Amino acid sequence: MIRTSQRAGLFLMFCAFLLSGPTTLAQEAPRVMGEPVPHEQVLSTERYQDCGLHRRAVNASVSHRPSPKQNHRASATIEVDYGENFTPEAEDAFERAVEVWETHISSPVSIQVQASYESLREGALAVAGPSNFYRVDATGNGELDVFAGDALTDAIVGEEANPQEADIIVRVNSQMSDWHFGPGDAPAGTIDFTSVALHELGHGLNYVDLFSVDNQGTGEYSSDTDGGSRILGVYDRQVVSDEGGLSFRALTNTSFYPNPSDELGSALTSNRVFFRGEASETSAELGTGLALTRLYAPRQFSGGSSIAHLDEDTYQSETRNALMTPIIDQAETNRLPGPIMCGQFRDMGWPLGVGCEQYFQDLFAVSVQEVEGQNGSLTLSWSEQDEANIQEYIVDRRYFGEEFEAIKRVGASEVTGSSLTVEDLGLGAFEFRLRWVRENGATVSSPERVRDTITVRDVATTISSRDEQGRGTIDLAWTVPPGTSADFAYRIERRTGEGGSFQPVATVPQDGDASDEQSKQYAVEGQTPGRFEYRIRAEDENGNAVTSTAREARIDFEGDVYALGPYPNPVRETASFDLTARESQSVTVEVYNTIGERVYRDQREVRAQDPSFLSIDASQWASGVYFLRLRDEASVGQTKK
Repeated sequence: MIRTSQRAGLFLMFCAFLLSGPTTLAQEAPRVMGEPVPHEQVLSTERYQDCGLHRRAVNASVSHRPSPKQNHRASATIEVDYGENFTPEAEDAFERAVEVWETHISSPVSIQVQASYESLREGALAVAGPSNFYRVDATGNGELDVFAGDALTDAIVGEEANPQEADIIVRVNSQMSDWHFGPGDAPAGTIDFTSVALHELGHGLNYVDLFSVDNQGTGEYSSDTDGGSRILGVYDRQVVSDEGGLSFRALTNTSFYPNPSDELGSALTSNRVFFRGEASETSAELGTGLALTRLYAPRQFSGGSSIAHLDEDTYQSETRNALMTPIIDQAETNRLPGPIMCGQFRDMGWPLGVGCEQYFQDLFAVSVQEVEGQNGSLTLSWSEQDEANIQEYIVDRRYFGEEFEAIKRVGASEVTGSSLTVEDLGLGAFEFRLRWVRENGATVSSPERVRDTITVRDVATTISSRDEQGRGTIDLAWTVPPGTSADFAYRIERRTGEGGSFQPVATVPQDGDASDEQSKQYAVEGQTPGRFEYRIRAEDENGNAVTSTAREARIDFEGDVYALGPYPNPVRETASFDLTARESQSVTVEVYNTIGERVYRDQREVRAQDPSFLSIDASQWASGVYFLRLRDEASVGQTKK
């Protein structure tokens, strides 16, 4: 999270803004179609001035907070730009809400929030919503699939659609005298600031609808005044009315509910409105046992509250799905989205983080780590539902892109700490998946795939000796992990100076299968002074390869410039040298005969610690002794006979 001063921009008075989009994620390259649509063009801002979240002067004295034992890794980054009136304690409370959402959703793009702390109209706790909306071709077929707010658009497209503006605008009422800002549960008589911030950020992340009912009872959903076409929101697509007898009709089905129409208005105020989707149906059963998620649809339509909230009577404060109801009680601490909201987000197209995925998988958050002090072994770790009833775990391995094969089966009673270690894998590029067998005998596979690479380790470079010309011998050493196939050979590669590509130097064969850890060495003799990097590329007979990290080797020299050569010596037709400079500079190269006549001069640009090749044509020179003189930018560097 980033805390900065208030950035320039409009403070918008809205909360549960509208969006439409697909019920599944894009399969090909998604893209934004056209320009951003400002929120005012989609829906009147006055409709959501109080955001529909109301306080009730009843002490609920309930708490739903993340467990301190849970260590969910963040899968999204939410950066908040705080206004100048935000107090430190209000910022801390807001950040707790941010941290919750960062583990419950997933996005490759940072979500930018502009937050202000100011006086709002009486009764308003806070207001929030997306800044703009976008037409998105989510499937890459050139057609409009999604009409989405900033944050969801960025998550679907995979890049920032509008980096010039914030994705979510939040305004919090600074005139409330009973805010609770602390990390603990809200005491009696107070409203929990973090719970309200979490609720409002949920609206900004697209928990929104487009429906409205006018004073005559006519219901409709919004139109795009720019193009004149009706906009069907992804949330709205999944809103259905209970017609009785387990019969449900989508409120966007114009065969039954023309848009606009009195029929639609009646349905929106029937108190029989539900959110229908595969994930939300699964998560609804985790709560009340209802087949579908019941939405708030009172007889008197309330803009900002109706439809865009869960039903208050069904999901009361003591339940874990109470965050998105339209009422927050005093002493109600609710800092978790809950399974139903996670299911709705999934149905709307949000990629989920660990905090939400836990409701849809027995196992989730699979990861892989190296085992300290145990070369060639990896540990798979995961999180698990409390009532998963798993009998056996199966680890499948894919080696260099081949087919998956089962390499380990372990009974649940043998597993402690939700982790398994796979030993003696050897060298290679690996992909793992975790399967498990339930109590009923069904085998389930995690959709998550985790990858890691095992290379040679402990690569070391040591300068063991120097010859009379200052050249060094570099001793290379490395270890090969147990389990490595005899098919591997080890190519030593070198890069000179600060850049350039690695070039092969030598190849060392494998000595049979490495049932135990092996140590290998190779000596590079006659290394010119300068800076070098060495690495080991292990490659098998099929061309599969893994490469170690590079290690530096630096052979020093006296002075500021150095010349190795000439070779051959005596010179016949061409004199060849290797030039090295301590710092990047221009070096003057001169050759003189014994009577002081200069027979050669050249100006060379030499990079720091990077030997460069110099070739001089001596075919026209008379036989005899000559002197090579190197001049750096400041003085004479070296004279060689």
